[in-house]
Amino acid sequence: MLAALRASHEHLDLEVLDALTRKADTLPAVIDQLQAERAALGADPIIAGEVVVSTCNRLEVYLDTDRFHEGVDLVVDAVARTSGLDREVVSLCFDAAMDDPVPHHLYEVTSGLRSLVLGEAEIAGQVRQAYERARRENRTTSMLHDLFQHGFRCAKSVATQAPVGAAGRSGATVAVDRAEVELGGFAGRSVLIVGTGAYARLGLAELVRRGVQDVRVFSPSGRAAGFAERHGVQVVEPAGLETALREADLVLACSGRGTSLFPDQFLGAGRTVVLDLALHSDLHPLVRHLKGVTVLGLADLKLGTDALADPALVLARGIIEENVEAFRLQQEVRRIDPAMAALRREVFDAADVEIDRLRRDVSGETADQLERSVRRILGKVMHQPAERARHLAETGYADAYVDAFHTIFGIDISAGQQLTTGAQEPAEDSTAPVPAGWMRVDRTVPPREAAALDASALDAAPLDVPAPELEPVGRLSAADIARVALRGGSCPAGYGDGGAGDPGRLPEA
Repeated sequence: MLAALRASHEHLDLEVLDALTRKADTLPAVIDQLQAERAALGADPIIAGEVVVSTCNRLEVYLDTDRFHEGVDLVVDAVARTSGLDREVVSLCFDAAMDDPVPHHLYEVTSGLRSLVLGEAEIAGQVRQAYERARRENRTTSMLHDLFQHGFRCAKSVATQAPVGAAGRSGATVAVDRAEVELGGFAGRSVLIVGTGAYARLGLAELVRRGVQDVRVFSPSGRAAGFAERHGVQVVEPAGLETALREADLVLACSGRGTSLFPDQFLGAGRTVVLDLALHSDLHPLVRHLKGVTVLGLADLKLGTDALADPALVLARGIIEENVEAFRLQQEVRRIDPAMAALRREVFDAADVEIDRLRRDVSGETADQLERSVRRILGKVMHQPAERARHLAETGYADAYVDAFHTIFGIDISAGQQLTTGAQEPAEDSTAPVPAGWMRVDRTVPPREAAALDASALDAAPLDVPAPELEPVGRLSAADIARVALRGGSCPAGYGDGGAGDPGRLPEA
């Protein structure tokens, strides 16, 4: 079945996302390790494939899994290992769902409708990179392939037919827009870029397009020289960083390597705008409180639109629904693929026997012509059953076709299989709660007996009552995470019942 877990800016503070996504690039390997540990204990694999999408605004894992609850459980364990957070904390951060809500959400994400900057262009490329990495590592399945290919087509259609919000512009472009307003224009301004990654490249290209000439680059990782040579800008060495900060009118901080810019380095800098674009911020928190320094972070760049007033957004959602339905129909058709393959195998095996017999009596060009004729006739004969099977699958009668196939040909292609899409029930313990829509993971996955959580501490609704589909269940802040850790996994007040969590931040160590 298709399942997914998501954690994003929509219900988590960026500090929490920062903690959750650390070492997210190792998640696939850790999932493999956990599956190997299960295999060593004699358990069957439960995840056939996965795609991990990790960006500055979200961490999402898309699964082709045999069992929903165990698959989600395994991913939570993996994230707990990679992030270093307690498992109970991780389960508070994630929502999970299966089947139809999954493609709907992915297609909204890929189309930029769930980004901080509505309609921004980078997310489609980031999702494609995540999928391509999984494909190269042989972590995808036919279902995941179909899911993401429809997503890419959907994003392209939305961008061309229904541009909304940022209308396909990058988040870096929107950030530079804000900086230009704050500075009153870029004429004669000097810029310092901290970092050499994607945001640095996009930001530099946008600044150059707007006529900025005085651009310098500093890299905490030592990559500034190569970046400067490729893009024709000046290099700032570590010894000159403090001077460069004081001389810059705009600082584009996007290295993501942790705190490298401190308050004392900005003293005497005068009017300065800092674009803090890395999830793992380069700035010490006190920089925001310096007189004359304006810091614009990811959360400050949110750009949206009025759903009721923007016809493009209504059209975009219609395009998404069309692609969700196209994916569903494709999966229904795939359910009959084994039957059609078995039918072709039976027919063409019988034809091969007859052709071999003919070649014993006839040889040369005559035999070749006979073989071509036989195979052409079989192709025509097979066409109508194949089209009929496809039609039955698309109209919801795949099971009836498979049953009839078994009755006519005596071939059972369903033994040992449990294919699920749409309303089909998963091959799990029937007593386990099945989510209808997105639910927070600590309500979705039954706690393991060895580490069951205190129900009174979780403040949770009954397991069979789902949260509203596609609605955040409350914002989880870094202060909430701190309290959860101190309480040994208890649910923060207000989170999960629609209330507002404490918007505070983790205190500096």
